[in-house]
Amino acid sequence: MRLFSPLKTRLYIAIPVMLCAFFGMFQATKIGIADIQAYKARYLLSQWEEGQRLPTDDEVVRALDSASSALGWAPNNTEYMDLKAHILTYKGLLYWESLPFAAVTEEAVAFYLQSTQVRPKWPYAWARLALLKAHRGEFDDAYQTALLRAVEYGPWERNVQKTIAEAGLYGWTQLEEASRDALIATIQRGLNVQFKTMADIVMRHHRKVFVCAYLARNEKTKTFCGW
Repeated sequence: MRLFSPLKTRLYIAIPVMLCAFFGMFQATKIGIADIQAYKARYLLSQWEEGQRLPTDDEVVRALDSASSALGWAPNNTEYMDLKAHILTYKGLLYWESLPFAAVTEEAVAFYLQSTQVRPKWPYAWARLALLKAHRGEFDDAYQTALLRAVEYGPWERNVQKTIAEAGLYGWTQLEEASRDALIATIQRGLNVQFKTMADIVMRHHRKVFVCAYLARNEKTKTFCGW
């Protein structure tokens, strides 16, 4: 005696396949929507960075809305965590005089810490966390660790070099020995591959005399330090 007819057998096979297909389509749709929202936020962020300017009020609102939407569709995506944290840092800088920077950027610190736990070898998140902590005046273990990890995982990444230099020079008087050595090594590499950019950062922080006391001698450092 037959337990199942051919039609029922086909249905038992087809239904799970269809459910899997629908689930896959739903997931693909979520990823696609998240990518579109993230692209909108990245585009605005690129305008600020390329123009070396602070955003407008409207730009911050739109960028945060897009980044939040991207995270809403893909809450475990570390790139979106870093993106929103970066935008929140800009928001804090924009409203520096009217809103407490620490309060505006509290969520950004949390995003960076979460991101670096999931993706511990991504130097950009470590570098931006170090710079954010410096802006917050928090030269604690998390700051020192972020600086060291950024140097460890992104020694030759030019944007990482710039961010490390900014973060380290901003907290120069608070650096532990290992952090100072890592910063000097980064500045040394930076002078070799992006001389003007790195020299400008050091000069802007008024740390040339201090930095030159630690730099190893080569043609680039001789030119910069005037030995």
